[in-house]
Amino acid sequence: MLVPAIHFPGTCQQAINRYKEALNAQVINIAYERDAPSDSNMHANGTPDHVMHAELIIAGTRLNMCDVNDDVTNGNMHLYNIFMDSIDEVRTAYEQLTVGGKIHKKIGPQFWTSMYCDIEDAYGVRWQIMTKE
Repeated sequence: MLVPAIHFPGTCQQAINRYKEALNAQVINIAYERDAPSDSNMHANGTPDHVMHAELIIAGTRLNMCDVNDDVTNGNMHLYNIFMDSIDEVRTAYEQLTVGGKIHKKIGPQFWTSMYCDIEDAYGVRWQIMTKE
């Protein structure tokens, strides 16, 4: 499943509130950095009120959103999430898409999924690839 995503520089909650009013967005799930396990390294930046992950439905389409501590500006905030059936599929995509690309987060398990990576391919497209569970 391919899901578009938007990264925000600390303004994700404000965007969610605006999209709920302006676009009748439905919030399916929202988790804040304070909700992450203490050993997850999600607390390192001292931003407990940042949105770690949000899922919205806008006009029948799923959209993922979160705050990041990377240098995001208007124009480079968009990326795609791909949810794959197996760890092997995630590994294959990682191995092929990192050729000539850039690794933002090395492949490995995370507390929310068995395998995850965050990469930018050789064409400048950013992908977060993970298993479905």
